Amino acid sequence: MSSATTSASLFTQIKASKRLPSPPGTAIAVLELCRAADVDIQKIADVIMSDPALAGRLLRYANSPISGLNREITSIREAVMLLGVRTVKLTALGFSLITTEVGQPCPRFSLRAFWAESFLRAVIARQIAAHFQEVEREEAFTAGLLAGVGRLALAQGLRDKYGEIIEATEKGKPLMEAEKEALGTDHVEFGAQVLREWQLPDMLVESVASQSNPTDPEDSTTRAHHLGRVLYAAAALVPVLANRGEDPAELTGRARDVVEGLLESDADAWTETADAILTEYREVAEMFDVELDSQVAIMDLYAEAQEEATQVGMVAQLERAKAVKDNEDLLRRATTDALTGVANRAKFNERIERELQGLRRGHGQFALVLVDIDHFKKFNDTYGHQIGDLVLKRVATVLEASVREVDLLARFGGEEFVILAPHTDRKGACVVTARAQRCIEDLRIDVDGQRLGVTISSGLALTMDYTEPPDAKQIIGDADAQLYISKEAGRNTWSYLGRSASQLNKPTARVHGTVQGAS
Repeated sequence: MSSATTSASLFTQIKASKRLPSPPGTAIAVLELCRAADVDIQKIADVIMSDPALAGRLLRYANSPISGLNREITSIREAVMLLGVRTVKLTALGFSLITTEVGQPCPRFSLRAFWAESFLRAVIARQIAAHFQEVEREEAFTAGLLAGVGRLALAQGLRDKYGEIIEATEKGKPLMEAEKEALGTDHVEFGAQVLREWQLPDMLVESVASQSNPTDPEDSTTRAHHLGRVLYAAAALVPVLANRGEDPAELTGRARDVVEGLLESDADAWTETADAILTEYREVAEMFDVELDSQVAIMDLYAEAQEEATQVGMVAQLERAKAVKDNEDLLRRATTDALTGVANRAKFNERIERELQGLRRGHGQFALVLVDIDHFKKFNDTYGHQIGDLVLKRVATVLEASVREVDLLARFGGEEFVILAPHTDRKGACVVTARAQRCIEDLRIDVDGQRLGVTISSGLALTMDYTEPPDAKQIIGDADAQLYISKEAGRNTWSYLGRSASQLNKPTARVHGTVQGAS
């Protein structure tokens, strides 16, 4: 099956699913004006004024430096007379089509980035058109704005499939190659189908269709072919101006071929053209409230290559950085609980030993809070292990948000978590424990229309309560004993020094284990 046949078949499929972008009503009315050979100036003004947004854009355009009128324009009729009927028709067409009705495209497809790139391509095309007597600048602007409409249509019509294509490009595959492999066609061919459906002028449709290979048509003297060459050049220069900090040789090589071959420019002329493009792009972006990428800047196509030794040094530096990152990734995986994403038992064991070493040297103190999810087995038995896992993850998330940045939250095992809070006195330790308790009390988990509450029981131990520095087993055991007191008190509470939270203000207390020197 040929590419054109595949594109037609795919177009029919998406159109039947009613997921094809459609032009707004004003654009349809402007299209009718474009198809008419003779049209009254007042009729053009009436159509434009029927859409306040379009009228406002056109007036802003007429009063901007881009139009070249150098005088204040106060009415649409005046703008039509001074800009010219053909210029206004083409400009209004492009301006109205940017409000094309779009459904929900695939999640990986950014509409903001798409329109920002479309405007950049349109501005580049408009500037390049100055080098071709056969192409009008407004004609080039409108064609540049519409040149990528196939991407928009495919992203909306084939959400999942186009998401896979975008993923392939993120791994380095060229966009049109990824589209051809997945769909048997590409966005250029498909975009021409969309514009035909919208009944745009043949010249615009043909130029969009030929933009990827402008030397292919047999008749290379048509206006559509010349405009296709402009779009081809603009597409090559978009990534040069929308620079993301990379400078691949293939990209700059293609761009220099365009600059030196098609535009017959040198380094100085290119810099001047690029400056003009960026200036106009910012003006157009302000005119249409386009959110610009702050990184848009001129890429130096004529920078001398660095010396080989420097390149080798950079490669070595990158390899070292990669090795460090790989080691960091390995360490993170080794010290992170796979289910909840918080620190694991190994990380906790390493941290508590480090804190205890400091304590033995005479500095530092810390609090230890052992946390157990109340009646956790019931979640698994009643709702299944998937819900049990969800409870663990949600509790971990809430606990992590409740502790301080210097504190360590780790999964201790099963449904138990542990909080290690360094540099903490009694008041601070009680605050940490009570805050965790209160945050979990507010937690609700939706399961099949039910809102399940979750509670925890906690036990608190502080190193400052020992006459001699404890070891890890000792302080963990004392925190566990306080946790047991919380469970005996009815759960959903925390305990310290032998009393649950509701008893902490009472005057008597039983000290557990070796706390305060008891045995």
